[in-house]
Amino acid sequence: MGVSMKGLDKQITEAMGAHGCWKQKLKEAVSRGYLRDPAEDIGREDLCNFGKWLKELSKVPEIASTSEFGAVVAAHARFHQAAGHVAKCVEKDLVDKASDLLDGQDFHRISAALGKAMIEWRKSLQ
Repeated sequence: MGVSMKGLDKQITEAMGAHGCWKQKLKEAVSRGYLRDPAEDIGREDLCNFGKWLKELSKVPEIASTSEFGAVVAAHARFHQAAGHVAKCVEKDLVDKASDLLDGQDFHRISAALGKAMIEWRKSLQ
């Protein structure tokens, strides 16, 4: 798999935008009281486009061996775990709890950690 640094930078930038879209989708799901995707799928980090891309990159030793890549993979998994928890609450019609989780410090911290990890990864490529 040939990977260019410019291509990595572009993909990371796109992933940062998609990350923001995920948060918006969750907010909409909480306000509507239903999900477009099963909570189990939302909780899996390997089903979104970014997760699939990370899995492919994990096969490239010069990328997978970096601490920045490892930090993104771990933060991405934590984000999906937290998003899945919110989604499960929506599925169980516990929208108040889902809203509290989504607006809570833990979700904010997990989300911010993913954003920070992606920024650090981009910086490491320059």
